[in-house]
Amino acid sequence: MKNKTNSRFLFIDTETGGTIPTKHSLLSIGMVVWDVSLGEIARKEIFIKYPRYFVTKEAQRINKFNRNNQNNIGVEPKIAVNELMCFIKNNFSEDLYVTIIGHNVHFDIDFLKVLFKKCGRSFEKYFSHRYIDTYSVFKTLVLAGVLDRDLNSSADAFKYFNIDVEKRHDALDDCIATVELYEKMMCLISNNNWH
Repeated sequence: MKNKTNSRFLFIDTETGGTIPTKHSLLSIGMVVWDVSLGEIARKEIFIKYPRYFVTKEAQRINKFNRNNQNNIGVEPKIAVNELMCFIKNNFSEDLYVTIIGHNVHFDIDFLKVLFKKCGRSFEKYFSHRYIDTYSVFKTLVLAGVLDRDLNSSADAFKYFNIDVEKRHDALDDCIATVELYEKMMCLISNNNWH
């Protein structure tokens, strides 16, 4: 049983062709390795290409999906999983499950699980079933009275904390912004006097 204490985490954000993991295409994965003491360690973005894409009009509008661009920069799903696992192995101890952090991160995790399953790989072998959701963190800060207003989306949170996102709805840029959001919320918590 893997049970060592982990101070290193994987921030993840994805861009997808819709909201249904078993139906819509996973288009890109943004990742940032973050350490409690050291901050950001590494970052990577993987684009995935398919013979056929399942992308809704709404998703295409939001993430500006372009089939030709995706085919030019993307890799096949099995290669994407291999690249992701290589990134993990280069940045994490092998005797630890990787804990994922993200905004509404269950959405991203569900898409990753489908990707791993389709590629014949076990997601659960490498990643913890526990994760940290930044939405839950700032909702807790609102309920505790640390934040003075409710933040219902990552856009609200980025605006509230004055976080600039270079390319919104780009998996890596959103992931980098989520790291900054998490760090700012941690500062708020550490600066409050808890009794």
